[in-house]
Amino acid sequence: MTTVIHAVNTFVIALAMFELGAGISKEYSSSDDEENIYSNIRRIITRFVGTACIALVLEALIMIIKYSQLELAGNLYYPVGILFGSSFLLVALGAFLWLTKGHKE
Repeated sequence: MTTVIHAVNTFVIALAMFELGAGISKEYSSSDDEENIYSNIRRIITRFVGTACIALVLEALIMIIKYSQLELAGNLYYPVGILFGSSFLLVALGAFLWLTKGHKE
């Protein structure tokens, strides 16, 4: 079970890093004539923050499973803090998208 948890943890981190690299690569490889810069940045930020939120939630769930197996119920406030942080990040993303919805170059 520890190997499976470690493999899922590594996969989630690798996926978040891949999304960040893909966003940065697209930003520097695209020319300015192709697309509106604001919509491009909104799409990149949405993809990255969405991937980061998924990674944080999965990490918190893995921590809950790990702590329940080790009978460390007193440490459950760490994954709860991660869940609150990821929910705040998701709400902040929604606010960012709402505030920039009508912005055109």
